[in-house]
Amino acid sequence: MTNTLFSDTFEFCSLGSGSSGNSYYIGDGEDGFLIDAGINGQHIKHLLQSINIQIDNIKGIIITHDHIDHIRALNALTRIYNIPVYANFGTWQGILNNRFSGNVSATCHNLIDSKSVFHLAGFTIQAFNVSHDAQEPVGYHITKGEKTLTLATDLGMVGELASVYLSKANIVIIESNYDEEMLLNGPYSKELKNRILGEKGHLDNKDAARFIADNYNEKMSHIFLCHLSQENNTPELALKAVAHAIKEKDVMIHPNTSISALPRTHRSELYSF
Repeated sequence: MTNTLFSDTFEFCSLGSGSSGNSYYIGDGEDGFLIDAGINGQHIKHLLQSINIQIDNIKGIIITHDHIDHIRALNALTRIYNIPVYANFGTWQGILNNRFSGNVSATCHNLIDSKSVFHLAGFTIQAFNVSHDAQEPVGYHITKGEKTLTLATDLGMVGELASVYLSKANIVIIESNYDEEMLLNGPYSKELKNRILGEKGHLDNKDAARFIADNYNEKMSHIFLCHLSQENNTPELALKAVAHAIKEKDVMIHPNTSISALPRTHRSELYSF
């Protein structure tokens, strides 16, 4: 880990990205926050320690939506460590009504909406609505200094707002959940397949790749594919889809732009932008 005295330091680490649990760390080398907390609370603590971040330096958790793979650790993180949770009204109601997170400490809740900008740990954060079958799901556009990061996960289609915020980010984190052929030929029920395929389901490799090819610009230094399905995708297939779309659109990728898939069951490296 690289420590620095400069206030515009922007660090990112994926602690887990997939259907078994999602959580992302963003910080400045000292203080920071989490996007989602969908993996075991003690595991989050140990993963943060492995990048030299203590749980006491986590100033908040911003939540994308109320599904269990994004909120699993909220009971522990609020009641043991008293970490503030930032969630809109619909998401908070979903958290309270979820049997796995209903014991969350209500005193830790900070109400946000999808139109207001708020500040946390020295970062400026804007939520935006996305299309998913949860209560008021959002993505986040995060700014510090001249750097911007946009995360859009769990969305059946990109949509206008997500497109705007993803297109103007330096660091793009976009869902590439499934390979359509794997999903259709896999063991899921017809009902579950239809849910995933729907406009409020998940984004497939081809749609994520098409968005990247259509909207790429040289200010994008990093493009991360997130929330890959264990049953219906592989990193190789997701990245192959991006390469195909880029070639088909004849898009020239700047040599300094990195495109990668975030690991599903372990943390990524710690990135400093």
